Amino acid sequence: MSSSVRFAKVCPTCGRTLQIPVELLGRDVCCHGCGAGFKANASDGVAPRIAEDIDQRVDRLIQEADRQLLHFSPARF
Repeated sequence: MSSSVRFAKVCPTCGRTLQIPVELLGRDVCCHGCGAGFKANASDGVAPRIAEDIDQRVDRLIQEADRQLLHFSPARF
């Protein structure tokens, strides 16, 4: 059974962005575009950018929830 969770990795040889299953993290893989082999890791900064994007989205959701709570009136219920 394969996982649907993948991470993006840029091939160091041809620059093609590949979607690699997380089960292959730390293992040797081959690029489907050029056939070059490399280690499947997120050392090129992809993972930190994704985490930063998620943090920004969470912050916006919390701000919106706080804004809506200011207008909340328990008397309505």
